[in-house]
Amino acid sequence: MIDHPSTARWRGVKSAGLLFAVTSWAWGCGALNPAFVALIDPDGTTVSTIQNAPGHVVIQFVNKAEVDERLLSFLESSEGGNLQLTEAEKRVLRPFVRFRVQVTFRNGVVQQFEIVEGSSNLVDQNFAAQSEPDLSQNPRDDAVVICDVTRVELIPGSEVEVFIPAQLTVYRQETVTNPAGGQQLTFTPVERIDPQFRPLELDDVDEDNDVILRRNVGIRNTVVPVADPLCGSVIGIVMSGTLTVPFLDGVDDSPSYDQDDETTEATIGGRFEFLVTVQ
Repeated sequence: MIDHPSTARWRGVKSAGLLFAVTSWAWGCGALNPAFVALIDPDGTTVSTIQNAPGHVVIQFVNKAEVDERLLSFLESSEGGNLQLTEAEKRVLRPFVRFRVQVTFRNGVVQQFEIVEGSSNLVDQNFAAQSEPDLSQNPRDDAVVICDVTRVELIPGSEVEVFIPAQLTVYRQETVTNPAGGQQLTFTPVERIDPQFRPLELDDVDEDNDVILRRNVGIRNTVVPVADPLCGSVIGIVMSGTLTVPFLDGVDDSPSYDQDDETTEATIGGRFEFLVTVQ
């Protein structure tokens, strides 16, 4: 994770002491942006009458994605790890997501930071501690940076990644001779892919932007850059969709796919949309 010293962070700001520190930081120089007030004081009971300088830009990630019921049922099974969730926990279950954001300022300074957000109880904690440090650290779904900002975007060359919480088995279809002397098709396992973060890929399109191969994200539904946001703006990155994995018919009930099935392989991880808003 890369953080500039001037980047401030708040998560679920509910402490009166912390809220006092935030509002005191820019006391007496103008009105707070309503979207910023909604972020740090959703009840409107603490800072509604406080004046504040709009010398900041808030970047907020909102995860509205869901987890596919078949995948969840597998994770709850003995084969999938005996995941135990209450009905309340299931209702708020969210895929684990990470991506890196770059903020460019008018003076040429660049800040980079990582968003990591999702339901930690979706992931086997023994696995998380051993192989994926991002899964065991404190979540981060927002950041506040100082003006003047000229551009907010994903770090060039980087991607949004979603965590696949189950092992995937890759099969190869083969023709074998049965005891009676006839031939039949069968699937043979050739690879097992451990739980891991997987990049969400854009659809393959032709020169007319017609979809050739459907993947995880449509070309019009990705995270778009924001140019020249006003001081006091709140930039929202909203993710919706469903985390899914394939289940190959004719084999066991665990997540799996045919190595020659390009269409199925392309959609591993699910289908998602991103909406970028500026308030």
